[in-house]
Amino acid sequence: MSSERLYRTEAIIIHRRDQGEADRVLALCTPLGKMVVIAKGVRKLRSRKAGHLELFAHARLVLARSRSSWDVITQADTVEPHAALRDDLVRGTYARYMVELYDRFVAEGEGGEPIFDLVRRALGYLCQVEMDRAVSLLARAYEQRLLTLVGFRPEWDRCVGEREGHACGRPLGAEGNEALGLDPERGGVLCPECYQANRKQRTVLSLSPAALDLLRACQRQSFARLQSYPAAPALLVEVERAMLHYVTYHLEQNVRSGTFLRRLRREDKN
Repeated sequence: MSSERLYRTEAIIIHRRDQGEADRVLALCTPLGKMVVIAKGVRKLRSRKAGHLELFAHARLVLARSRSSWDVITQADTVEPHAALRDDLVRGTYARYMVELYDRFVAEGEGGEPIFDLVRRALGYLCQVEMDRAVSLLARAYEQRLLTLVGFRPEWDRCVGEREGHACGRPLGAEGNEALGLDPERGGVLCPECYQANRKQRTVLSLSPAALDLLRACQRQSFARLQSYPAAPALLVEVERAMLHYVTYHLEQNVRSGTFLRRLRREDKN
């Protein structure tokens, strides 16, 4: 095997499946894009690579290109194990939700360094934050940053509705009590007048001004700063529902790990 066939990359392991008697096929988030590769012999007891290729781990890899199948991992070293995401059910479920969104929105061969950096930082913060509103805010911020990078950035500043055949474009404030509308088909928020005109449409969801303010913060503020945002539990639930509605519309399917996460939280409250 000549050295020209070898290349290096960092990677986050987003999911794995067994192949044959001892191999494992891995889906990776890398600065080079989304990749599917194979780790030969990794399930053998004496494999040196196995501990570096755990789910959610951040690793440095050396791979050999293959013309007929998946590229082969020849060397692996751990950068950050993210062990807390495998040892804690709730953290692990949030991590599965984040990587599932990546997997659904990003096709193989697409993506790149900005998305890799987003996934890496989000999993790192997920290992550290307290399991209360901070982790919910982290998930909302991650959703919005990912949507921006894959071309589905929501519009929170101006009304995306239409009046008499023309775009409304009204600047949206986050004050007052009039209900706004979330319209994923048009890509953002409807002002009170446009919401009333379109509220019977199946894709339009009611949205409070306070939720709009929090959605803006999740889109623009850093993870570290967002942790101190004063959000009541009811507001967190509303914003989660809004983002689930937006994400599901654009994926055209439910996010399995998101459904399990909500069920897990309900059981925990009981």
